[in-house]
Amino acid sequence: MLFKNRVDAGQRLAEALIRYKEEDLIVYALPRGGIVLGYEISKRLNAPLDLIITRKIGYPGNEECAVCAVAEDGHMICDSSSVSLIDSQWIQENAEKEMEEAKRRRLAYLKVERL
Repeated sequence: MLFKNRVDAGQRLAEALIRYKEEDLIVYALPRGGIVLGYEISKRLNAPLDLIITRKIGYPGNEECAVCAVAEDGHMICDSSSVSLIDSQWIQENAEKEMEEAKRRRLAYLKVERL
């Protein structure tokens, strides 16, 4: 299926989800591109919109190659075989740094902190 843009994709997805309009729901979106889709869906379904903000933890010296992803609440998903090769203290320090960046982005995107 082809879409004109993210707005079109969000509107079409919202129509496919319309049966949930009367449900107690929250639309979660991933920044950055997912916010546009999430907004269109939340608007059409009259549901609150929230973000799931994650940050990548890369290999030491090769930050573009991901070892883990961390959410602002500290939840991490890691490649166990890769993470076993890296000092756990280094991973923890970088996780804390990326969690702070995720919190900063939440404030920038939504102007509110997570409760």
